[in-house]
Amino acid sequence: MTARQTKIKYGKKIMTGMLILLGIITATGCQITYPYHFTYKGNPLVRNHGAADPDVQVWDGAVWMYCSQDHQKQEGDKGTYDSMDGYHVFSSSDLVNWTDHGEVLHSRDVDWGIERGGWMWAPGAARKDGKYYLYYPHKDKKDKWRIGVAVADAPQGPFKDIGHPIEGIGGIDPKIFIDDDGQAYIYNNSAIVAKLKPNMIELAEEPRKINYAPEDVLKDEVRRFCEGSYMHKKDGVYYYSYTNWKNKEFQGFYAMGKSPYGPFEWKGEMAPHPSGAQDHHSIIEFKGQWYYFYHIAIKDYPVKKDGQGRIACFDKLYYNKDGTIQMVKHTRGDK
Repeated sequence: MTARQTKIKYGKKIMTGMLILLGIITATGCQITYPYHFTYKGNPLVRNHGAADPDVQVWDGAVWMYCSQDHQKQEGDKGTYDSMDGYHVFSSSDLVNWTDHGEVLHSRDVDWGIERGGWMWAPGAARKDGKYYLYYPHKDKKDKWRIGVAVADAPQGPFKDIGHPIEGIGGIDPKIFIDDDGQAYIYNNSAIVAKLKPNMIELAEEPRKINYAPEDVLKDEVRRFCEGSYMHKKDGVYYYSYTNWKNKEFQGFYAMGKSPYGPFEWKGEMAPHPSGAQDHHSIIEFKGQWYYFYHIAIKDYPVKKDGQGRIACFDKLYYNKDGTIQMVKHTRGDK
């Protein structure tokens, strides 16, 4: 059996299990045909299958959300998230009517990846010069975390892996930020940043550590960076933010600076601990309003059995007159 066949076979003991893993049938047995259209009825946003780690972009008057997927633990898994696999992309022109365009990349499409499959964690997306890029963390055949890149001609794909991970950077949680001058930067764990070359698939420099907080924060287990580097810009100010999943009350934290590299002035918490999950946020402006995307995990979600079933949510985000961010208020329930 080839490595590619092994990756496809992993965790698929019966046909129904195969279809669940591929996102064609939900864990409740409901068949889905893509593109799948649905209406936002209040958080959680996505209710038919797993949709975690939302990386959200605004392109040409529409919102595009790229999500990872949780799956039930498989034989041989050591952790809850080993079997994460298959990225989905969602779009909306009004944040009410949404389209799930289906799975756009899976571990079986990545020949350089770990043979057993899985290990497709939080993605990041970007657009430049008419091309769309999906950046994703994945373990290679030596069981090391690498950052892969897949490219498409449309935001909904199909995406094709470039055949190798980015050289010079590893870790997880890639976030791509493109500044007003067109320069692209990659942020990821653990709180590092580097410029990308114009081709968007090579580093233009060695990654550098981000000076995002004073020493007392850097030494604090419940305030310092844990995961989910994020960068956005508003009114000429660069906002570096991250998640601390160890904090029982707050998980989204941020700092403000005048450069994509920093240094940054740490401002503290901006979002509460989400229900049952890590924060892992995206921040966008859409039609004059700012929004905060994140995920939660709830017991009655179809995918959540002996593994996590995390699902995307979003709420409005507000700034104070001095540019600082007001605390996000999580909402739940049908509208």
